Amino acid sequence: MKKIKLLILFFSFITFSFYSKGQDSIRKGSWLSVDLHYGFILPLYTSSMNILIQGHVPAFEVDYINKPACTDNWLSAYHCPETGIAFFSAYLNNPAQLGNEYGIYPFINFHLKRSFHEGLYFRIGMGLAYMPVTYTRLDNHKNDVIGSHINAMFNFRLNYHFYLSDHTRLEAGLGLTHCSNGAFQTPNLGINLVTANTGITYSISSPEKCMKHDYPDTVKSKKIEHELFLVAGGSEIEPPGGERYPEVTVSYIGFRKLSRKSKLGLGVDVFYNQANIARLKVDSITLKNNLQDVQLGFKAAYEITLGNLSLPLEMGGYAYTKFTGNGSIYNRIGLRYYTHKHIIANVTLLTHFVKADFIEWGVGYKF
Repeated sequence: MKKIKLLILFFSFITFSFYSKGQDSIRKGSWLSVDLHYGFILPLYTSSMNILIQGHVPAFEVDYINKPACTDNWLSAYHCPETGIAFFSAYLNNPAQLGNEYGIYPFINFHLKRSFHEGLYFRIGMGLAYMPVTYTRLDNHKNDVIGSHINAMFNFRLNYHFYLSDHTRLEAGLGLTHCSNGAFQTPNLGINLVTANTGITYSISSPEKCMKHDYPDTVKSKKIEHELFLVAGGSEIEPPGGERYPEVTVSYIGFRKLSRKSKLGLGVDVFYNQANIARLKVDSITLKNNLQDVQLGFKAAYEITLGNLSLPLEMGGYAYTKFTGNGSIYNRIGLRYYTHKHIIANVTLLTHFVKADFIEWGVGYKF
């Protein structure tokens, strides 16, 4: 239930963010922000994780923020969002078994409310995290959440800020930070931090008032766009140090554009994951042939469009699968970049609720 509530909260933030209306961004320029965080590790997985959680988590963050002028179509569509890069450092309050968490990630702050004196925004950030302390079979075998030093980092945050002057603003918010390696190396339960934050942001350039640029939303269409993807990844199964298996997915989505900001679609996934064959053997289940390892899933897809960049959010269910250890529902988040009229670069994370399965690398073709 905690997983379901977390997903509902996240998608509620997403929906509120992209359908709210307001004025255009008022101040443009470069800003430097310093934030203090305080929160806790979310125990979503097993009771053994509770042994690792020994107290609340303090964290520190420094952001470089750029507030552009609304001179592009997609910027105007989102009322001139802020973009930036963040350095994040957290003390996990268990130095022997968990250590610290360091991350760097680019982000976008989507405005929900803007004025000369206050603002509310929703942040989405994706980057890399470094964990100095990980699982080791002899010295740190109780750490069943992080198996590699390099991990993916995702940050979602609802933030409120209040301008003290043209150069200074105070802010406070609530966010979720997730770190895991996509099961590339086990163990890989991952760490979810829920934190409240407060800080100060200062303009390091001369803030200027943005001029308003209106671009008509002319891209809404009843035409269906077809996208076909071929992606591959790999995952390591338990116990830690086990063999790493390849995974290949062929995916199709039929999209209809809702506006210049988003599109909605339905699709189908065909998975072939050799790790599932090994998992079934553990339960004394042997497949007659490798084709029985194929998984078929149907999905709903929502894609947030940021110019040539897009943020896919997908939820699907398995219609056919021999391996049921991950449940019947899967999710996909990540990045897609439309490099050409037809070619799409794809980096996505396949998960089962908030448990990462593998990172998918590949290409797509739009027709």
